[in-house]
Amino acid sequence: MEPMNPSPQIERLEEPSAERPSHLHLGPREFNKFFKALSDETRRNILRLLERREQSVGEIVRNFDLSQPTISRHLSVLREADLVIDRRHGQHVIYRLNARALSDSARRFFGSFPDGKPDRF
Repeated sequence: MEPMNPSPQIERLEEPSAERPSHLHLGPREFNKFFKALSDETRRNILRLLERREQSVGEIVRNFDLSQPTISRHLSVLREADLVIDRRHGQHVIYRLNARALSDSARRFFGSFPDGKPDRF
């Protein structure tokens, strides 16, 4: 991946609390979405990009040798797993990492193995 040209800082929004609360109550379906999202290298690379700063779809696409529709499908999987948050900014959709949901999901999953045996979900 090539580094991107810096763009103006986009105003950050507060982490939504009620908008997507799925990471607070992770059942089997939510865990499946979480691990499906993380199972693909492109999606993990998108998360790494968004860890640095929020970006538009076009900015994300420039970092890959993939089409915009393909990147949009990857972003849809990440959004479904609550790992990214999107918002409109004019004609652009801006994505940012939902670090709280990523952290909570990982902590919840790995915290379910206190004695080396998984709890039932």
